Amino acid sequence: MTASNTDFGNLKSRDLGNLISKQLVELGKEEVQRDSPDGYVDYGNLPSKTLPELGKQAIADKIK
Repeated sequence: MTASNTDFGNLKSRDLGNLISKQLVELGKEEVQRDSPDGYVDYGNLPSKTLPELGKQAIADKIK
């Protein structure tokens, strides 16, 4: 089955977007924690788009 033939059933595009966003946030958190010397990070001071953007960058870096 290819991506163009994938059946997502009753999944709405918003639900699919949320799944992707959550994964990007997790990748962003991994990037921030990896760069933190003690492993503790206060995410409260980060703008809301920072973690997804870091996740996108991590994917782009892996592709290169």
